[in-house]
Amino acid sequence: MKKFLFPFLLVCLLTPLAAQELSLIEKQAPKRIAFAQPFALQYDFSHTPGYRVELDEASLSPDFEIKDRAERQNSPGTVTFDFTVLPFALGKSTFTATFVLTQNGKTAAKAEDETFITVIPAKTFDDKNFREIRPPQIPAGWLTWLLAALAALALAGVLWFWYKKTQEKSLAVLQQQAEDNRPSDEIALSKIDALLNSGLWEQRHYKLFYITLSDILREYLWRQFKIDASADTSAELLRRVKNMPAMAPLLYALRSFLSSGDLVKFAKAVPEEAVRNKDIQLLRKIIRETSPKETLLPPKEDA
Repeated sequence: MKKFLFPFLLVCLLTPLAAQELSLIEKQAPKRIAFAQPFALQYDFSHTPGYRVELDEASLSPDFEIKDRAERQNSPGTVTFDFTVLPFALGKSTFTATFVLTQNGKTAAKAEDETFITVIPAKTFDDKNFREIRPPQIPAGWLTWLLAALAALALAGVLWFWYKKTQEKSLAVLQQQAEDNRPSDEIALSKIDALLNSGLWEQRHYKLFYITLSDILREYLWRQFKIDASADTSAELLRRVKNMPAMAPLLYALRSFLSSGDLVKFAKAVPEEAVRNKDIQLLRKIIRETSPKETLLPPKEDA
């Protein structure tokens, strides 16, 4: 009895282990495929009934991408896997896949497979009937440089136009000034009188009135001392004339005149008529005391 009991127990123990099988019956795969051209792969397995066959995602080759998959259970012991695969590596490549036999979340068996596939370059068409329909493209690097060059040319053009206009304006002012042959102080004093009679003050155009008054001073400085102060601020103008002997005694009057004008032109102050009269007197004083004085010739002696 004992002699037959041991073999019986051994068979009982080994039977479950032998029953857990997973075998690849058939595989269909191409040997050559064009680059980035989808192809079909098919696996047929036989396995122990009551178990499930699953694909191990981590075992897949990185040179391929699975675009589609399907699983068919043909019978309790056979299953078919269909894959649509996309190759992304030229030359000889290996598509690897591992299938796992599982039950209740536990692995009972594995089947590993390697498929050797040669990936060739994609075919190109040399047909005169084909034409390019995509719009022309400029590489990003060249486009950046092109835009930078166009922007630089545009900026240079603007600067040149501004320079020419400034030169033309300065030349026109100088030509206009050169046409008047009267003494510089006579011209400036006559322009002050014309400004007072222009009606700007009565129409309350105070800012324009003081801009014109300031321009009379700057034009006088150009005529009398060849000082181009047309673009100077008040502070720059004071620094320019402070070392001039003719202007040194009048710096306080000049500073007062310029400050009063800046309040109207930039701070939108509304001056009173007394302030206007004071500023006009200051400008007249600057002009009269810096203009050349006539020298009287001594009387001739009788012969």
